[in-house]
Amino acid sequence: MIQYLKDKWYLILAAVILVAVFIVVQNIMKKRKIKREQYEQRLKDQVLSEALKNSRTSKNVFVTGTQAAPLDIENVPGRTEGARGGKIVVQLAVSGEKTELYVVKPEEHVLLGSAPGMNKIVLPATNVAQQQCDVFLHHEYVYVKNLNLNFPMALRRKKQQAPVGEKGIRIVTGDVMLIGPYQVQVTLMDYEGNIV
Repeated sequence: MIQYLKDKWYLILAAVILVAVFIVVQNIMKKRKIKREQYEQRLKDQVLSEALKNSRTSKNVFVTGTQAAPLDIENVPGRTEGARGGKIVVQLAVSGEKTELYVVKPEEHVLLGSAPGMNKIVLPATNVAQQQCDVFLHHEYVYVKNLNLNFPMALRRKKQQAPVGEKGIRIVTGDVMLIGPYQVQVTLMDYEGNIV
């Protein structure tokens, strides 16, 4: 038996290496899962605290006629839409000179445009209309429509791109609105911070 082991030492070494690689891969996957869970919890906590803060203050993104303030959170790749009970908030990651993130309630019509006093999210640029588009909730789905056809905008979903007109186009997590020099990444979430 000992002679057999001496003759087949390379098989034993291969088995030990295989077990070591398996253990390392398991540890890496466990760490990634923990990081993802921590990130999702942090995102849920931030969305919830922002919703609570916004509902208690007079200067917030949920009060009609006020401008949204960017949130300091990361963007998360999304899934398909379907929040429980129609309670949806929209995270908009606006990429231009810098990236700013906003969490807004679409049932209150979120206006985007270049005029500071007229929009919840201001996109300062000469090729963006004063009120460029409206993000809104209709029958538990989120839509976007162009408010000024003299300033074209488009919606990119995966590899397809379509112009946005006066009729609303349904938006889902992962869509990108192209408004002048800006790209606006869409993430739909429920009030608990779950991506939908």
